Amino acid sequence: MSDRIVTMSDSTDQFVLTDRPAPSLSHRYRLLPDGLNTSHYTVVPAYQVRAGDVVAAFFTDGPGIPHARHVPQAFPAKPRACGTCTAECQTCEDVPFGATDRYVCLNPADERADCVIRFRNTPVAIIPADVAACFPSLDTAPLLPSLFALDDGEYGPYEALPVHRGWGPWDMISVTRVTAEQIAADLAFRDAGRHLTCRWLDDSLLIASDPRMRTEPGRPGYLIQPDADGRYLIGGLWRWEDWSSPSCPECSADTEQIDVEDEKVWRCTAPDCTRRTYGTGDPDDDEDLPPYTETDEDGTTTVYYGTGEIDIETTAELAAQNGPREDDQDADDDSAG
Repeated sequence: MSDRIVTMSDSTDQFVLTDRPAPSLSHRYRLLPDGLNTSHYTVVPAYQVRAGDVVAAFFTDGPGIPHARHVPQAFPAKPRACGTCTAECQTCEDVPFGATDRYVCLNPADERADCVIRFRNTPVAIIPADVAACFPSLDTAPLLPSLFALDDGEYGPYEALPVHRGWGPWDMISVTRVTAEQIAADLAFRDAGRHLTCRWLDDSLLIASDPRMRTEPGRPGYLIQPDADGRYLIGGLWRWEDWSSPSCPECSADTEQIDVEDEKVWRCTAPDCTRRTYGTGDPDDDEDLPPYTETDEDGTTTVYYGTGEIDIETTAELAAQNGPREDDQDADDDSAG
């Protein structure tokens, strides 16, 4: 489905509805139920969102026609007055004192997420409740796993069951046997696993500390056994970090992690942008990245600056060096004659 331009009722403002991205490591978007897609979207101001409407996207700010910013997990709206939250969520705490009447809460906090609060006139892409009722419920789409990492994101991501809103970095995450094996293998090389050893005892994972580092001499270690679903609860031994792909500092598109000459960097996924970044959001960081080369399937080598821009001069010089030599060309001409 191609992008389409829509307007709000009683307004000439235009909005671009883009296709909802397929879920991937770089695009953390839960699928919509079978049959629902952006053709069912309509745009209304936040104060017109009604109970049961499916909130599917917000929009970009700045110059030009706003483009859809899809909600990672579309949700049925439960509008309420802003300032009535009892969950002490961070979003509500950020609302300026005395300005609650300028906002609307589209969804109250639950065990996994804070309140969703927007200015009253914020444009929102919704699927009207009566339209959504003609399709399977949102719960029929599989939940996206949470992603975690070790050592500033250098190792991971590790997929786990979604965690609750009050989850902390020293708490447990629930992973499959395959993921538990990957975590155990990575710990041997990472700072997070310093002084720890991992060993499998049939279906159980034993994580033990160096005997010289134990505060309780003789303690065998931490034995993790699979639960009834065959999953492993791992946590409390090091600090888990949320894993996410940073936005491109140049065009704000999603990035993906790649290996360039033994270095892990992020590259923009937008087809017309080749920016590389450390993921800090500071474009100047790219200037410290070393240049690199890539060779395509035809054997053509392209040289890039650390920012991801093509080094045209060096690439051309390299192509000339690798091109047919004059002696070879003369030999070809003689054989042809």
